[in-house]
Amino acid sequence: MYKMEEISIKESFDEFKPESCVFVISVDSSGKPSGMIAGWQMKCPNNPPLFAVSLSKNGNTHKLIRTSKEFVIAVPNKELEKEVKFFGSTHGNEVDKFEETKISIMNAKNIRSPLIKNATINFECKLENEIDSGDHIIFIGRVLASYINKNKKVFFNMKKINGKRVFEEL
Repeated sequence: MYKMEEISIKESFDEFKPESCVFVISVDSSGKPSGMIAGWQMKCPNNPPLFAVSLSKNGNTHKLIRTSKEFVIAVPNKELEKEVKFFGSTHGNEVDKFEETKISIMNAKNIRSPLIKNATINFECKLENEIDSGDHIIFIGRVLASYINKNKKVFFNMKKINGKRVFEEL
């Protein structure tokens, strides 16, 4: 027998797992990349091909996307676990995440933001629209090109144990 109980909205969001996580990468006016890990993201329609990501209004990546009008969504795998944890726990205005992690990047075809070379999937996105959603902005990007490493799986945020995220490939 099932027993539905009421919990806080925050608790329900925390329990809504697994959730995919992605690198969100953009560049400053000089072309220097920075980025973060985001869990609140989704594919949108196929025609036109759009990708949406929700970022804090206070974050560095938010500012870069607003200025550059572009971003890359890179879907990680187990090989990038160390980088996922670093990008998800540091601030780009305080540390050069690319220099610190030595993450492998490659040039995108249509935008200045780099692709993550070892990611499972990369999407090049040109900012199409943004929607105010409380303390976050939902950026909607038109996907200009996409790339895949066919032998790589997708990395998911499974849960938290003692305040630490647990990731797994599926």
